[in-house]
Amino acid sequence: MTDKTDALPAATAAALARLRRWLGNQALLAGPVQDVAAGFADRVLAAGIPLWRAFLSATTLHPEIEAFGLTWTREGDRQSEAYGHGSWGKLSSPSPIYPAVLAAREAAMDPAASQADDLVPLTRYRLERGEGVDHFPILAEFRDAGATDYLCFIIPFGFDGALHPLRTGATVTLATDRRGGFTAAEVQALDDLMPVFGAAIRVGIDLAAIRTVLSTYLGRDVGRRVLQGEIRRGSVETISAAILVGDLRGFTALADALPRDQLVSMLDDYLDALAAPIEDYGGQVLKFMGDGLLATFAFAEDDPAETCGRALAAAAEALERIAAINLRRAKAGAPVMTLDVALHAGDVLYGNVGSGQRLDFTIIGPAVNEAARLEHLCSVLDVPMVVSRRFVEALAAPERFRCLGLQTLRGVRVPVEVFTPA
Repeated sequence: MTDKTDALPAATAAALARLRRWLGNQALLAGPVQDVAAGFADRVLAAGIPLWRAFLSATTLHPEIEAFGLTWTREGDRQSEAYGHGSWGKLSSPSPIYPAVLAAREAAMDPAASQADDLVPLTRYRLERGEGVDHFPILAEFRDAGATDYLCFIIPFGFDGALHPLRTGATVTLATDRRGGFTAAEVQALDDLMPVFGAAIRVGIDLAAIRTVLSTYLGRDVGRRVLQGEIRRGSVETISAAILVGDLRGFTALADALPRDQLVSMLDDYLDALAAPIEDYGGQVLKFMGDGLLATFAFAEDDPAETCGRALAAAAEALERIAAINLRRAKAGAPVMTLDVALHAGDVLYGNVGSGQRLDFTIIGPAVNEAARLEHLCSVLDVPMVVSRRFVEALAAPERFRCLGLQTLRGVRVPVEVFTPA
């Protein structure tokens, strides 16, 4: 039965033709990968091909995730997994995916590979006949659970019209539990669908990667704005916001004393302790500035007092996290740094500034400069946090602060009254 060469039933062929068009539409729509993958499996089953289990894994671009996996079963299970960086190196050869990927990588090394008619290699194991079950434990498990046939497709993601040493792509496995397995016509039909399925999921994967990159390097709101087309130089708007400037005191001295790897690892730990609370409390880190950062909490339609309350809570939690890091490091005999934080409030220009070819989506204006000058007062006044009168007034809770008097800010003609938490 497995080797039948009969054509597909007319209803199945028509359903698969509709599925091909649906996949093309999903590519145009940049459909979410989970929806496209599940929709593909659902439609294959509805077309009359007795799909029992489907699995998709694909590489992605994420600072913490190397790849993800999605599992579909006919009984209705839908599972997703995330694999951290280094997961591929830990994948053991007893997985049927492992040799298939290695073979695809080797084939991609051929300069002529990009011109091949078929870019998606297929490996098949007829489980009913015992193929692969002695070498791959997972296939033995599938057979024991009732599976009769297993297909493994490797979908490469090339760049600039060519395949490169294959490091990005997707793996699709399809299994059936029908006696005799997939027919030859069904295998051919599924094989023919793989390039367009791969194209549909790649668009979704690439869009998710773009969002991740923009959010990682620019921040969530800025990344969203850039992706929506706000990339013209000079396009700015005035917003009211709480401004947070944080700086790690002592980094410059340590930079000359510590080995590079230790220095970078230490800086990452401290900056994470500073940035995480800002994001947790709804703020946005606009930029890292060496050993410090600039962040905002936009008022928008929110109550300024509520927004400033979140900014203050974020700053306080950051100081607590830094103190905890310092305690651990001091016990281990490692060098430590302290955090200086300034909180200010005011109107700023928010948008694109820079050269014609290199832009920065950030905030500018006197309030930003004043916030930076306020941060420098932390070391002068020997306090971890300095708060401006504008911020105190916006928070509308003066009892939470004690006054540090009038202070002169560099570049600001009139002395300003500053505060620190009581």
